[in-house]
Amino acid sequence: MTTKKQFMSELKKNLKSLSKEDREEIIEDYEEHFDVGKKKKRTEADIAKSLGKPKQLAKQAKAELLVSKAEKKKSFKNIWKAIFATIGLSFFNLIVMLGPFIAMFAVVISFFAAGFAIAMSGLALIVVAFLPSMEFFYIPAFNHFAMFFGGIGFISLGILFCIGTWYIGKGFSILTIKYIKLNIRIISGEKK
Repeated sequence: MTTKKQFMSELKKNLKSLSKEDREEIIEDYEEHFDVGKKKKRTEADIAKSLGKPKQLAKQAKAELLVSKAEKKKSFKNIWKAIFATIGLSFFNLIVMLGPFIAMFAVVISFFAAGFAIAMSGLALIVVAFLPSMEFFYIPAFNHFAMFFGGIGFISLGILFCIGTWYIGKGFSILTIKYIKLNIRIISGEKK
């Protein structure tokens, strides 16, 4: 039989990694649950049982807090923290969360690499256009001006590719946050 004091003590212990203000806000919410339950003539043990295990509630609260931070400031670090906090909610999340995130991250990185490679090939064309005619660099079908302007075109294309990838990455981060929120709602049984 769990009392309010035992419940709150375990909850506080599991929330100690959070900042003081975040921890106090979460604890106040659960204090309110107990106050409302007492007004409805429920026992502390009954209220504690209906709320669930403090350790799981702390994990869920951390995940929701980190998702909220990732929504406000969409950085790789914040999204990564939110993903790992959500993975901690259940083993199932290891597969459901980590797989798609790593795949999306790999796609964005490979697109950046492709854009960079296209820009570097343009730079190489510009350099070759101004090198003295050597047999192994000489391409008879192109004159030096065509190679120079082709190089500028490739550099521009590479830069545009990187800019487009930046926006795709931002879109992926928004989708990732929505996916994490959906996953938390499913785990907690919350309906929206």
